[in-house]
Amino acid sequence: MLATRLRALMSTLVLGATVAVAPQAVSAAAPVAPVPDMGSQASIADPATVLGPGWRRSSDLLVAGAGDTNGFHVYLAREKDAFAWSTLATLNDGQNGVGSWTGYVCLTGSGRYAAVVYAPVIATNKPARMLAGAYAAVVDVRTGKARQVVRGVQLAYFNPACGPGDRVLLTRAIGRDHEETDLLTVDAAAARVTEVRRIKAQFTTPAPAADGDYGVVRGELVRVGKGGRLTRLATPGGQPYAVRATADGAVDLLTVKPGGEAEQSAAYRYRAGRLTHVGTSPGKQLELLGLSGGRNALIGEIDGLTKGSAKDLVLLRSSRPARAVSREGHLVVHGMRAERQDARTSKRVRGDGELRVTVQASRAGAVRSGLVRTERRTAADVTVLAGPVPAGMAALAVPPDPGQPRCAIPRNNVYYQVFQPSANQVEWAVDLAVNNLLRVDRTIPGIPTYKPQVMFSLPAGSPLVPAQLMLAILAQETNLAQASWHAVPGDAGNPLVSDYYGSRPHGENIKIIDYGEADCGYGISQVTDGMASGQTSYSSEQQEVIAVDYMANIAAGLKILVQKWQEVQATGSQVNNGDPRYIENWFLAVWGYNSGIYQNTGGPYGVGWFNNPANPDYPANRTPFLRASLDDASHPADWSYPEKIMGWAETPQWQWIPPLTKYAEPNFGVGSGDVLQLPGRFQFCGSVNYCTPNASNPCPSWNSNCWWHGTTSWGDGCAAKCATGKLAHSLNAPEPPVIYVYSPSCAPFQADIGTVAAVIDNLNNESGVNRLGCAPQPRGGKFTLRTGSPFGSTAGLYGQVDLHQLGAGYLGHTWFTHSYDEADAQHHRVLGTWTTDLPSDDYEIIVHLPSHGANEQVKYVISQGDGGAGGSDHQIVCEIDQNVTAYDDKWVSLGWTWLYPGAKVQLDNIVDGADGTVDVAYDAIAFVNVPGYANGRSCGSPYPMS
Repeated sequence: MLATRLRALMSTLVLGATVAVAPQAVSAAAPVAPVPDMGSQASIADPATVLGPGWRRSSDLLVAGAGDTNGFHVYLAREKDAFAWSTLATLNDGQNGVGSWTGYVCLTGSGRYAAVVYAPVIATNKPARMLAGAYAAVVDVRTGKARQVVRGVQLAYFNPACGPGDRVLLTRAIGRDHEETDLLTVDAAAARVTEVRRIKAQFTTPAPAADGDYGVVRGELVRVGKGGRLTRLATPGGQPYAVRATADGAVDLLTVKPGGEAEQSAAYRYRAGRLTHVGTSPGKQLELLGLSGGRNALIGEIDGLTKGSAKDLVLLRSSRPARAVSREGHLVVHGMRAERQDARTSKRVRGDGELRVTVQASRAGAVRSGLVRTERRTAADVTVLAGPVPAGMAALAVPPDPGQPRCAIPRNNVYYQVFQPSANQVEWAVDLAVNNLLRVDRTIPGIPTYKPQVMFSLPAGSPLVPAQLMLAILAQETNLAQASWHAVPGDAGNPLVSDYYGSRPHGENIKIIDYGEADCGYGISQVTDGMASGQTSYSSEQQEVIAVDYMANIAAGLKILVQKWQEVQATGSQVNNGDPRYIENWFLAVWGYNSGIYQNTGGPYGVGWFNNPANPDYPANRTPFLRASLDDASHPADWSYPEKIMGWAETPQWQWIPPLTKYAEPNFGVGSGDVLQLPGRFQFCGSVNYCTPNASNPCPSWNSNCWWHGTTSWGDGCAAKCATGKLAHSLNAPEPPVIYVYSPSCAPFQADIGTVAAVIDNLNNESGVNRLGCAPQPRGGKFTLRTGSPFGSTAGLYGQVDLHQLGAGYLGHTWFTHSYDEADAQHHRVLGTWTTDLPSDDYEIIVHLPSHGANEQVKYVISQGDGGAGGSDHQIVCEIDQNVTAYDDKWVSLGWTWLYPGAKVQLDNIVDGADGTVDVAYDAIAFVNVPGYANGRSCGSPYPMS
């Protein structure tokens, strides 16, 4: 059954922009028929038939956005080019190694500017970042010039908001339960914030218009005046989820009318003080998007809709949910899926990615699918916000002295190399852990032997956690990664830390280190509390193993989850029959795992409003996460955290190496249709939290009064239909072997001609610290890394941010960073120096290139040492392409020359025009004594291992 579902999901051909993508179901229906492929860059291969005879003369254009591990990309497609896609801009604030990016795009009324709100996908796991931790930019559609406008805005499906003009609205949620809202007005042409208004309520779905600004507060359509004052205009039937103004003074809006399983979208138009019902869709897959000339389009299931007096309203039928539409409505985007989204050092040339898009031509109704090569725009094309933020924007002061690291376990420390497990190992560990049997002896270098679930024992009376629930949490939090995003299974890498340098509150700016703002979430389950220096809830030994050992981290994370279950019980709350065997019954515990549980102290208590499915920060017409298409994972901010976890439990995450899925699906209940039984949007609404089910205004308090506690049930109450965990491994099975992405090698260097005089590795410790267990080898010199320019300056600290270690390369360890232009050298230069202690003689110099983490054209500078030509330290430059390994370790000659004592080889990462996205590796260098012999090899020649 799983294989059938996966084929159905893959055929939807839509984007999942997490670090590793999961296949998702099209519901429990039969597989969808494949759609025809498109031409180059997803162009329409038969435009005359599909688009019509006038396509070459059309001015229609499409702007859409999608994220991968390089950043959030804004794409442009013009009908006159058969809608071939090109990359307009790439936005990532200079960040590397934060996983995939997500975001939302809208096009201003003139069609000249695209407004973008974007953030790393991991931000969707942090309530504070969802509420006010995203970034906003404006992209000029004609030039591709991108200018950052502001940091610290809301990551929500309605943000940014465009209208008939070039004025854009942004929101920032204030308070942990979004009690208030900052409404930011942006002049897109100037790319600056012109006004900030504080609204004393939860404000959603903003809509700029010529006569003012509109939106929804407490389920009502309102106009926003000066100072954030609100004027109530109308109360539509159902919960609003879309609002857009037109050029002629009307406001269109969509709501979801209550109906249980048969919910429907209703369309309304407000004009001159009157709200008119346009019609009701047969389902709830109806979207409201903007067209040229200040017109609006209703796209999706349009049966039952009539324009009536709304003559300018365009109705477009779409067979699937619409993500974007062209300005004239000629092309509708169904989905966009990044073909490779692995944040790790993957088998890609220079990091360019591919995007698979699925579109529907409105004229012929034809659905097409094709690939787009994403060409990243250089850093010079993107202006990042600098200087003070305008008044009212909550600017953060940047400390001149970052101080000492807050997080307990450091990065770039060779004694903290973290093994990256493969998914089969994670699944095995979870299977044992949920049965309290993860008690195998663990031996980590420098740490006494321990047993994970002895060190992190479960609380007394712990329930049995379904394995798929814990795996779903690990999938959502880190995509089952214990080490840095850069490390693939079988590698070692730096510890995976949520925000080690505290740069996130400053817009992910890697030129800012603010340790006081660091987020010390470590490893596969992102254990945070107790992981800062000086915190005592964990011992120093426990902090170490949480950071470096996936088994220990899983044990610690599982303990936290069980504690949340028990905290829910302590509030007197329960869902369905309360049996912990059923995945669905953990909904409240998962809710609390993410945003906390408030105990009874005499006032409101329970779980907070942020993750309540009734919260209008999530679109009312959404379907269960991952059940409809792969596209869901590209915009995870549309769902609450517990909804996302239920989605990952229902549909296993997918991977690019066999087997197809990272973990087993659960045991679905009898008569369930092989899906989880999920609560309705208003399941957690009632008198206890002043929340009225099925109302347009479910929770008018918008504060702690909306906290929920109590008992509730849905479906059959888990009498038969709920899902239970499934074990994929025997409980007495040993740890399975890792499934390598790259074959490891511990082979020492051997010369084909001459005598090996020295091999200088990128480690100076003779013990050969590495997680592959490679035996140490004599070195005969030393290696140093220095960061920043000039070296020794404060700026050198910032070079550490984009410096990484990998358990790859010669004897299982290499360093890598990314190439930068000379203009960025102050903060980003990384200089590696291999210094010999060899006597004067002829030597061939051979550099080792790792199978991954090396892609750039770089210059090795050989200094011959004192006593060289003319008494000077003569230098020889050898330029080679590190991207010649074909995914296997390689040795490459730098040439043959005479060296004197003190000779050295140096390499840095400064490359003309580089944009911080291409890998530069610092691995071993061998010196082979070949007196008086020129072997014919020169700079760049491959070196054969004997």
